[in-house]
Amino acid sequence: MSESESTFRFGAVVSVFVFLMAALLASPGSAAGGCAVSHPLDPPDPRFTGRCPNCNMARAMWARTWYAFENAEGKHQACSLHCLADISRKSGHVPKQVQVALYLSPAVSVPAASAVYVVGSHARGTMTPVSKLAFVDRSSAEEFAAACGGKVTAWLEAYRMALAGLSAENAAITRMRLKKGKIVVPKDRVDTCVVCGMYPARYERSRAQVRTVSGKTLHFCSTQCLFKYLKDRRRHEADGADARMIWVADHASGRWISAATAYYVIRSKKWGPMGYEAFAFDARTAADAFVGRHQGQVLPFSEVRIEKIVGGD
Repeated sequence: MSESESTFRFGAVVSVFVFLMAALLASPGSAAGGCAVSHPLDPPDPRFTGRCPNCNMARAMWARTWYAFENAEGKHQACSLHCLADISRKSGHVPKQVQVALYLSPAVSVPAASAVYVVGSHARGTMTPVSKLAFVDRSSAEEFAAACGGKVTAWLEAYRMALAGLSAENAAITRMRLKKGKIVVPKDRVDTCVVCGMYPARYERSRAQVRTVSGKTLHFCSTQCLFKYLKDRRRHEADGADARMIWVADHASGRWISAATAYYVIRSKKWGPMGYEAFAFDARTAADAFVGRHQGQVLPFSEVRIEKIVGGD
């Protein structure tokens, strides 16, 4: 399958997502029949290591829907088909060499292309209300669907359904994170930047925040201040807390997005709140378009350093 064949045409497939949502809402509870499988794993299983870069969820809990895959930017992991599809949308690259954990045997991974999926069963989904679960063969999938409901389908169709649902699901996830305080909108004249003391509320397209392992939220007016903090936590914060999750503002829309899967434009002709800035974008295409207007260089999160932002090597 070529990348051109997998162009992300969300508008044309929204009806698929709406249909699946309606089917889910019309179905019984999430543990109906034989669907009372421990998902997420409780207690977490320490055999499974790693975190999803898109949402930071731990494999120790979400191993049943875990993915490993490659694209032009390297090797990746994801907690779910939702996050795999979201990373693919952001990068613009079709996922390759996709391996998926078997829902009933999460220690075993198989090529997604050979797996058989059950979509929209009563079983709980990961990052989505419409579960998309992988099984080793059709008989296993049909047996699960007979007990738990859902449609038996193949990898490519499940992937397309995940793409179709991204827009609505991401909006719902953001609302949930705001409601639960996982993302905290800074208040003007109340919340200040940990590094420079300015008010992040005034910089909706440049601000950032760190959610620490202790549950504390640290605000930043800009990515320049964020990366200064990440280089030397103890210089700017007494406990030097490690980050549980880092959020940045998408410069194109102002939406909160995961810092780990954002694309950053450095050394452009445009300045941010602190001057030199690493402007964050949710999608690579948006970052490239910004470079076309303002020059600069696009980097993934792993390659951004404060020295690069302010003009060093």
